[in-house]
Amino acid sequence: MFEPGSRSRQTSTFMLPEDVSAFSDAVASSIGGLAQWATHDRESGVVLHESLSSATRHGYIQAFLRLLGRDGGVVGPAIQYLHTRVWTTDAGVLEATGGRYRPVGTQPEEMQPGRLAFKWFPEAEADRVQRDFVELVGLAWKALNGVTSPHLVTAAGKPVRNWRIGPAAKAWVRRDPGRVLHDGALRLRLREPGRGGTA
Repeated sequence: MFEPGSRSRQTSTFMLPEDVSAFSDAVASSIGGLAQWATHDRESGVVLHESLSSATRHGYIQAFLRLLGRDGGVVGPAIQYLHTRVWTTDAGVLEATGGRYRPVGTQPEEMQPGRLAFKWFPEAEADRVQRDFVELVGLAWKALNGVTSPHLVTAAGKPVRNWRIGPAAKAWVRRDPGRVLHDGALRLRLREPGRGGTA
């Protein structure tokens, strides 16, 4: 829902642990001293992690990229990373995800997207935070676009915007034609090679 004065962005992501690791490394190379990944723990509060991969290895399904304050801690708005959910019998994926999701009964092997997203109110932030957060958003999406591709279409073949898929997730889909990609009621598939670019 739009709120006056707010700014937001969201990209839905199909990413397996290998893809998350590549994104984590790409982000880390550009945000030193500017921002850090954080998770929220009921007992400890905000917990900082050296990388997104580190946060996900601790079992968190989401993490937040936060600006570092000059006097310690974190400040300003956050960029949310929410992980991809995948129901599969693929032994490698189950091992990498700790066996978190498995198909039940006749449920097909399927993947539902996570996301990279933010919502903030620029006028509510100090000038330095505004400037730094705009820079952080640019760095985060540059890293995401560098390690994922937009090679997705609807079941009818219509190109979609604001969805990205990583190489490992793409390979997972290609290994079995019965595997399903969807976002709620929207069914997606890989774009065929030669139609609008390489899939």
